[in-house]
Amino acid sequence: MNSRRRSLLLDLLFFAIVAFALNASVPLNAQPAPIQPAVAPHVDERVELLSIVFRLADNPEYNMNTLPKYSADIDKYFAAFKDHPAVRMAGEIRAKQGVGYDAVMSMAISLSDPPQLKPLVPFKTHMPDERWAGANPEKFLRVLHNFYRDSKFADFYAAHQEFYHLAESRFAATLSSVKFDWYPRFYGSAATLDYHLILGMNNGGGNYGPRLPRPDGSMELFSIIGCWTHDDSGDPTYPPDKGYLATIIHEFNHSFVNPAVAEHWSEFKGAEQVFENVKEQMQRLAYGNAETMVNESLVRAAVIVYFQEADEETARNQRRIRSEQRNGFPWMGQLVEKLREYEANRAQYPNLSAYMPQIEQFFADLSDRMPAFQAEFDSKSAHVVKVEPFANHAQDVDSSLTAITIVLDKPLDPKAGYSLTYGPAGQAHFPLAGKPQFEDGGLRLVLPVALKPNETYTIVLLPIAFSTADGYPLVEYTVDFKTK
Repeated sequence: MNSRRRSLLLDLLFFAIVAFALNASVPLNAQPAPIQPAVAPHVDERVELLSIVFRLADNPEYNMNTLPKYSADIDKYFAAFKDHPAVRMAGEIRAKQGVGYDAVMSMAISLSDPPQLKPLVPFKTHMPDERWAGANPEKFLRVLHNFYRDSKFADFYAAHQEFYHLAESRFAATLSSVKFDWYPRFYGSAATLDYHLILGMNNGGGNYGPRLPRPDGSMELFSIIGCWTHDDSGDPTYPPDKGYLATIIHEFNHSFVNPAVAEHWSEFKGAEQVFENVKEQMQRLAYGNAETMVNESLVRAAVIVYFQEADEETARNQRRIRSEQRNGFPWMGQLVEKLREYEANRAQYPNLSAYMPQIEQFFADLSDRMPAFQAEFDSKSAHVVKVEPFANHAQDVDSSLTAITIVLDKPLDPKAGYSLTYGPAGQAHFPLAGKPQFEDGGLRLVLPVALKPNETYTIVLLPIAFSTADGYPLVEYTVDFKTK
């Protein structure tokens, strides 16, 4: 799902918008090193500063408003600075160089603490991210420094310390479950690693995994986690069943996967063709090229392996695979098996980079098999058969109608939840007026609606939550109609 088409996600376990680090050209070496024994979650002033500047520049990924009280505070406090040179430049480099998502967070972790805001390592083509190469990062730092001073950002940050501390304390329990020793054991390569868990309070459902190589050869790995749940007071919550733990594992994986892929990318054959087959789904997740698709494939497969090794029950682990298949990675089961093969042959493959030729061959073979592969997956997925009591696209629907029924060819699992969104015309033309109900063993989905005369309406059924009992998705379907 794309941030440009914000979805109404109902009973969903994991916020769909995710974007990840691409600054991955420095490989980790193969020397074992001790792992940082304890990682504490913290809010970082640099992350909040960059996130807020790009929020003011109208980057949609920094305008999700999942913590409405905090979002309102930001908008009120910084209202007079919407036209500040730093904000204007942020908008310009987003439009021209695509500086957004993880590129913003990569810059944040590459700077010294405010008010200095100096580069911790020299800017290069790939540092802090290749999208900054043509964006004049030195000039941006100058206007950013001015924004920090002019807006009295330090005062805003200080005024929210209680809010930040609450978030840190609530996140600590989830973070304590992470087995950090798994990373060097699984990837077989570790420089001197420092792990950092940062809570991005304005980042909504956006989560990022940048890394910072230091001149002394050490490596700082970051998992920057947004927040997509809150309590009745508007304060952040981090329930264990809402995807936060898996997100932490995911983001730190990027620091190992991305450099291994980048090191061998020129040798990849077939990945571009695979990407063309799933391009629309990838772009909804803000993944714009084949290399990002490969990175995401491996990172998500590694998350599944992590939970397998943590003795997660088979049925739940299988649901993780199905979930990734629904997200646009139909090869996920086979790729998980490849990673298990890698683990079983560590004498031959001491680290992930050594195994990368096997991954290259996997995607080369996959490019030839994609049509049949997708056809098989589609045959096991659920499809909408018809809409009742009118035909889809009807132009004369009675506005007194209070329910629309979706008829399916395979029963959906009510326990999986439901995921619906509005169409291009916006939320004003989204008629859902209550919680959907499953009937006839999941073969019928009843949508309560509230309609007005002479109006157009659109309801998009998404595969994010809708799925069969064995985890296969509902193929996306759009209902649109006009009332009399």
